[in-house]
Amino acid sequence: MSKPEELDIAKRRAMYLIGGREYGRNELIDKLKNNYSEETAVKVADLMCEYGYVDDARYAEKLARNYIRVRRYGKSRAAVMMRQKGLDRETIDTALSQYTEEDMIEEIADILRKKYADRLFLEGLEGRKEMQKIIAALARRGYGYNDIKSALYIVQDESEE
Repeated sequence: MSKPEELDIAKRRAMYLIGGREYGRNELIDKLKNNYSEETAVKVADLMCEYGYVDDARYAEKLARNYIRVRRYGKSRAAVMMRQKGLDRETIDTALSQYTEEDMIEEIADILRKKYADRLFLEGLEGRKEMQKIIAALARRGYGYNDIKSALYIVQDESEE
C-alpha cells in the first residue's frame, strides 16, 4: 500500500473513531498505531487537531468534569486517570484548576452525607475504626486529608444543629 493510500485510509479510520467519542491527540495516535505506521498515525492525529476535531484542552475539561462531578473522584485521582489518557500535565492542571478547594470540600461533605451518614457518629473504639475506614475510602478516591477533615467538621457541625 502506498503512503497516500495509507494516509487516506488512516484519516477515515480516525474520523470513524472520533465520531464515536472524543479522543486526545496522544490517545488517537496510540489507537491508530495498532493498524498504521507511527509516522502515519502522528500525521493523521496532527491533521485532526488542525481541523479542530481533536482538542486536548476540550477533552481534558470534559474528562475533568466526568471524573470530578460524575464519578466523584478527588483532583489527584482525576489527574492520574487523565494522565493515563495521554494528556500532558499542563493541560490537566488547567482543566482541574476550575475546581476549587471549596468545591472539593463540598463534594466530600455531600458524599459523607449520602453514603456514610449512618456510620459517621458512632461512639468509642468502633466509631474511631469506622472513621478511619471512611477517611481511607475518601483518600483512595483522590481527596486530600485536609479537605476530608474540613468536610468532616462541616458535616459534624450540621448534625449538631
